[in-house]
Amino acid sequence: MTRRRLRAQTVPLLKAAAAALVSALLIAATTTTATADSGSPGAPGWKPTSRPHATITPGRMRSDRDLLPRGFSKEQADRAETMEARATDGCQVYWPAPYEVCGAIRDKYNELGGPGGFLSFPKSDELTNPDGVGKRTEFINGPIYWSPQGGAHPVVNHFFAAWSRNGWEAGPLGYPTSDEIVNPDGVGRRQHFASGDIYWKLNEAYAVRGAIRDKWAEAGWEAGYLGYPVSDEFATPDGIGSGARFEHGMIYWTAAYGAHPVSGGLLAKWELSGYEKGPYGYPVADQQPRGSAWDQDFQFGTMGFPTDPVAAADPDDGDADPTVGDQVPVTWADFAADAGTEGAGRPVVQDRPGTLEPCTAGESCMHDGATTVAADDPPDDPIIDGPDTQGTFISPLCLDQPWDGQWRTGRKHACMIWKNLDVDVIDAKGAEVGSIPFTVKTGVLTSHKSGEFQQEFRVDFHGLTGKTGKPTFRYKLTYNNTPAGSYGVEGAADGSLIKSGQSKVIVVKWKQQTMADQALKYPVVNIAWNFGNLDPEIIPGRQWGNIRVADVRCDSTMKLSNGTFRQGCVFPGATPEFKLTSVTPEQTWHVAEAIASGLPGSAARPLHRQADKSKRDINRQYSCPRKGAVADARRLTGRSCDEYPFASSNEGAAAHPDLGRTVHDNCNVKDLRITTGPDGYSVCMIDAKQNSHSGSLLGKFYGEERVVDQDKFSLATSGGAPPGIP
Repeated sequence: MTRRRLRAQTVPLLKAAAAALVSALLIAATTTTATADSGSPGAPGWKPTSRPHATITPGRMRSDRDLLPRGFSKEQADRAETMEARATDGCQVYWPAPYEVCGAIRDKYNELGGPGGFLSFPKSDELTNPDGVGKRTEFINGPIYWSPQGGAHPVVNHFFAAWSRNGWEAGPLGYPTSDEIVNPDGVGRRQHFASGDIYWKLNEAYAVRGAIRDKWAEAGWEAGYLGYPVSDEFATPDGIGSGARFEHGMIYWTAAYGAHPVSGGLLAKWELSGYEKGPYGYPVADQQPRGSAWDQDFQFGTMGFPTDPVAAADPDDGDADPTVGDQVPVTWADFAADAGTEGAGRPVVQDRPGTLEPCTAGESCMHDGATTVAADDPPDDPIIDGPDTQGTFISPLCLDQPWDGQWRTGRKHACMIWKNLDVDVIDAKGAEVGSIPFTVKTGVLTSHKSGEFQQEFRVDFHGLTGKTGKPTFRYKLTYNNTPAGSYGVEGAADGSLIKSGQSKVIVVKWKQQTMADQALKYPVVNIAWNFGNLDPEIIPGRQWGNIRVADVRCDSTMKLSNGTFRQGCVFPGATPEFKLTSVTPEQTWHVAEAIASGLPGSAARPLHRQADKSKRDINRQYSCPRKGAVADARRLTGRSCDEYPFASSNEGAAAHPDLGRTVHDNCNVKDLRITTGPDGYSVCMIDAKQNSHSGSLLGKFYGEERVVDQDKFSLATSGGAPPGIP
């Protein structure tokens, strides 16, 4: 092959390869992203047309020799070239886009790289904005806006979305006054506008402006404790204020009180109360430290976290943490004093009778319903084998009730008497040769000052009839299904002989459980008994009787005077009763009148304790706001606001905030009407010292009765007297 022929074949191939390479480079150029979040590519290496044709000349236009960027037609490119040739003074055309970019917008566009920058090609001529003042030109990846005051600046991507949400230049932000600026943290960006800013971080941008922006600036901008904005400014539902959310808090503004941040635990409490629609209203001051706590003033009260300032609490709601006495009970007399077994009130019958296991034929067996002896008659001069508790554990709670083997409980005392029991004694020949009638008595004493509780188990034998051999008394104990290590026993020995007219007595000290602070546990304790026989002519029974102690609850939610937690135990099935007397006559009268008007608190409709401080605050703020027109109108020297149901109950004012009432004109609560009904709350201005003392008594009641969160309790009133005429 000749050199000429080789050259003739090679040249077209080289031209084709070069054309393919240029095409690939142009395509690559149009698919390169200018910024991480731009929508369409720019055109790196773009240059204006050299000697553009003023009229379209077929075969000689730039589009005839250069590949077009994606998205443009030859008609657009040719038109753009003719526009380049006769561009208006101060304007420029960027081939192949057939649009003029003029003045300050052109200068900003060129500063940002023109078609090779992140905006890519123009897609409109210069447009006049609706206000007739500003200008804009739109580009593939966003517009550039110009105003006389702010100059020309692009607004793109998330910033453009946030600006559009806020009404563009006609909205509260106005025109842009800067390009995007990288923040000092190197993560976020911001852009300034005539009347505010837009801040962006990672995924979204939000506007912040006016007094809220100024307060955010005081808090340290995005580097402060609030962090970046996570919402635009919003109007509150009542039309009075506005707010904005930030990463770590909120800022609320009203014309009357200005802008104030709410963050951390205070924000959580305010949110729980219903924000500005709740009983506290709007913030009126910034947060202030109080030792290790923080306080903040709102329209209708001061909120604190983690605890409220003392002045914020009305004194009649049992607001202080319940405390228990420091002295730990040791003897059963100590437990009896704490339990208050005398006059124990209304007993609660628990459906947990004693049980007898099935009897095996041919063995001595226990039976219920014996008629051999009047089992409620005590033995004459009983011989007590064990401690003589002198009736400490068995009170009128059981003595005056049927002796039917059912538990009857008070709050800290439970007992059972089971009569008409006997043992049919069977000899080796299978014949019934004797009888052992007996009565079982047992009682349990708990204390609000100890996680230990004590139990007496007593079996009274009324006389042995016939041939009974050498009967023995046996027992076994279990605590939480554990047979050993959780109790101590004093009294009759396991396996000791039974004598006629004898009483076998044991006292069990069920030991305190391991428990974390502010915890609850429900121990399960059981006493089982059985009768053996040492006489080989008698066949003893393998049958056991069982008594599982009535439901008892131990908790570690109450504190000693030194602030440490102390366990205590009660029978939660019994509803404790808070007694209001002539010691606090005005509050006693108010509570009695409120219950008479239909509000809960009786044994049939008890209250339920609310231990959550933030929820108690909400109740109090609805019923007895400390600030504002309502508080001012009620204020009387020497009196304080008393609400019922108590703020420390679920039934407090927040349960029905729109159903407030008062019970008498002497209460000086003119903003509420005297009315009746089963729901709502009552308010009365009563003697401040009585109110405070009653609050202390309520806190003591919660502690002594171990009234934990959600426990029910009722009230009894006597000796009340109304407040005087205002």
